[in-house]
Amino acid sequence: MPSSSASKRCFIVIGKDTDGTTLPHDLGSEGPRAKRQTDYVGRRSLFTEEASRNNRLQLVGLRVPQGEMPLPTGAHGIKREGGRLHSQGFVTSSYQSPTLGRPVALGLIERGAARHGETIEVQHLGKVRTATIAPPCAFDPAGDRLNA
Repeated sequence: MPSSSASKRCFIVIGKDTDGTTLPHDLGSEGPRAKRQTDYVGRRSLFTEEASRNNRLQLVGLRVPQGEMPLPTGAHGIKREGGRLHSQGFVTSSYQSPTLGRPVALGLIERGAARHGETIEVQHLGKVRTATIAPPCAFDPAGDRLNA
């Protein structure tokens, strides 16, 4: 899982890159859940059975092969099981980065934080492409420019 400092450098849009089920640890921010031992408002919700599921949707970066166009926002990461397709999450944001000279995308993918480096299929309107799961911060992951 990414460290909480890594998630602080990733700029997300609440309501676009998250939904009503997204919890801080799905974004890589373990802070209160992992460190704080005393009670605080909201603590109980971070330790429910639902919050502890191992297949929760977690924020990740999605990289497309060199030279490809950005992924469509809303496209689903798919897994083929028994001849059927199963959604394992979706693309939340996707843009062409002029700084990096390539597309960048964020998505909420099942067990995403543990799957960095894995290539998945992404489907949108019947067209299937591939993307590699990556850390959500595509530029300046160490925060050198941010803290300059």
